[in-house]
Amino acid sequence: MTPISKTLEQMLLDIYNDGSVSFTEYQQLRDNADERLEAVIREFGQHNNITAFQKAMDVAMQLLQLSVIDAKKAKLTDTGEAIVKDAIVAQVEYLRAGSEMALRLL
Repeated sequence: MTPISKTLEQMLLDIYNDGSVSFTEYQQLRDNADERLEAVIREFGQHNNITAFQKAMDVAMQLLQLSVIDAKKAKLTDTGEAIVKDAIVAQVEYLRAGSEMALRLL
C-alpha cells in the first residue's frame, strides 16, 4: 500500500475503529480530503487534471449513493443485493488498485 501521512493514517484508524462509518465521520474525511487537495493546488498550482480529479471523486460518490438508493427502491432479492454490493466493491477496488499503480510513478 502507498505510504500515507501519520495524520491521515490516524484519522482513518479512528474512523474505521468501530467497523462503521458515521455520516459525521464521512463528512470529516471528505472535508479533510478537500483540504489536502487544496494544499496540492497551492504547491503545484491550479491544474485542470487535479481539480477535475477532485470533481470526479465528488461525482463518483454521488453516483454511488444514487445507485444504492435506486437498488434499495428496486426491492432486490438477497441475491440481487449481493450482486449490487459485489459490483460496487469491485469498482471501488478498481479505483484503489489504479491509485496504487499511479502513485508509484511519483
